[in-house]
Amino acid sequence: MKRNLIPVIMMLVSGAVSCLFTMARGESLLFRMSALLGSMLLFYVLGRALCGVLDHFDRENEARLAAETAAAEEEAAEDEADTVTAE
Repeated sequence: MKRNLIPVIMMLVSGAVSCLFTMARGESLLFRMSALLGSMLLFYVLGRALCGVLDHFDRENEARLAAETAAAEEEAAEDEADTVTAE
């Protein structure tokens, strides 16, 4: 699933839940629309924050993987140099 869809899906689900709960409680139309707007905005912001955190972790993992790859290549080059020197 693409990460840019996470905030939109969270927003739509929260809107549906908010709409159902306010209708079940018999709230006025103005309150329903206010609750709907508030919940959708809140969960959109939370979804964007979640995407930001996931992107941050991906960048850290990529940097760590690149460092481990470089270290493994250096070690392989040293082992090869030791093998050539020993012969």
